[in-house]
Amino acid sequence: MSTRILHCSTSVENYNICVEHSIAGFSHRGPQPNDLIYLAVKVGKKTLCGVRFRLEAATDSRPWPDGERYAHALTAKEVEFCKPFDLAVLSEPGGKYWSIKYVQSSKPITDKAACDLLDREFKINKINHFIPFQADTKVGSTPTSPIQVPEQDTDIAEDAPLTRDSIKIQAMLAEIGNQMGYNIWLPKNDRSRVLEIWQSKQNFVLNDLPLNYNIDTLKTIENIDVLWIKGRTIVRAFEIEHTTSIYSGILRMADLMALQPNLNIKAHIVAPVERKGKVMQELSRPAFRYILGQSCTFISYNSVEELAKEKRLKYMSDDVLEEFSEAADLIR
Repeated sequence: MSTRILHCSTSVENYNICVEHSIAGFSHRGPQPNDLIYLAVKVGKKTLCGVRFRLEAATDSRPWPDGERYAHALTAKEVEFCKPFDLAVLSEPGGKYWSIKYVQSSKPITDKAACDLLDREFKINKINHFIPFQADTKVGSTPTSPIQVPEQDTDIAEDAPLTRDSIKIQAMLAEIGNQMGYNIWLPKNDRSRVLEIWQSKQNFVLNDLPLNYNIDTLKTIENIDVLWIKGRTIVRAFEIEHTTSIYSGILRMADLMALQPNLNIKAHIVAPVERKGKVMQELSRPAFRYILGQSCTFISYNSVEELAKEKRLKYMSDDVLEEFSEAADLIR
């Protein structure tokens, strides 16, 4: 029996559906019956929790708009509610990188101090009924009106996942690589959503990775957002970071390079231009810079959109990306 945090990203709709249907969905099969789940969603700049429950039995039901993303779903029991509290309190036992330590991938929380803190905060704020989150929910408040999401705010309104900026960029990168003559790899959890935008190109998407690596390496590679592949070689790897923490993409790239230090892959973190500074800061950290070095660079959404408009892509090679990518300053 484990304690986990299930993060619904910025989708208040998915958060509310989890509670209304008493079902939790996960991208992997780690969570098990009787695990204690703290349900969370990002509202504005805060990650808020207002519900906890225990997992019960596995189910085939996937009531969310993007239900195909979830490989594992279980019903919920012993559901409890509280006024929303900010999970940033976990920085107390977990330090600056608490979100990676406790939130990422709904991993089991083995730190007793963190489990005790979650239990304490939940009990302090406990109420006896569920009230759906609003996009403008404030910490410690009890919202009473229906969900209100600005129509054009795709950072919050994930009820139309096919139009999310990150999915659009994923589709653009797939199209650019395909135009240049590369086969494309897309993670299985994202594939259907990307192909809704990148229509009629399904024959160019690989169903299996044509690579001979160990299981750990393949598991890391298959979750990278976009790969350009020639024969049995990965030419370019792209991690797209929009509303999620930029650590996830950088960590995945670092894991890959650590597992295969002789693998000569050019990797890119693709994000909105306003996040460039944060990406560069993280790439410059000692934990990453000695592993990634100059092999991982930043590309902005604007650059991807500009390159996608190029009419002569089929005559170009992947080297054109050097004009659009920026490396972090690794000199101290």
